[in-house]
Amino acid sequence: MLIRLGEDDGKTMLSGLLERSGAPSLPYFVRSLVGMDEATAKQAFSDFLTDTSLTAAQIRFVETVIEQLASRGVIEPSALYEPPFTAFHAGGPEALFAGKDRVIEGIFNTLHEIRPIESAAFAG
Repeated sequence: MLIRLGEDDGKTMLSGLLERSGAPSLPYFVRSLVGMDEATAKQAFSDFLTDTSLTAAQIRFVETVIEQLASRGVIEPSALYEPPFTAFHAGGPEALFAGKDRVIEGIFNTLHEIRPIESAAFAG
């Protein structure tokens, strides 16, 4: 049996789904389900991958960010202080990239820039 949903019912269902999933928006929720295109993630972090001043461990950290984005779709900044990222340095990105504030800021800024946002079309 099909039930016709009105606009208000649909918004209520969407709000409930987002609340249960912890996603702030529909685009965020969808990306968390399907992941992010790996080539897009690599492009977003390409400046770090080609930075010749980074150590092998620092490059591997950036590659792990890309891998996690491809599989999880989104990474909250706080996740960089948890496994698998703490395997590179228990002190987090600041300790791993000590003295390279530009790189640390760049990683966090890039995560913010590629984060799915709520568009007006999905606003409730």
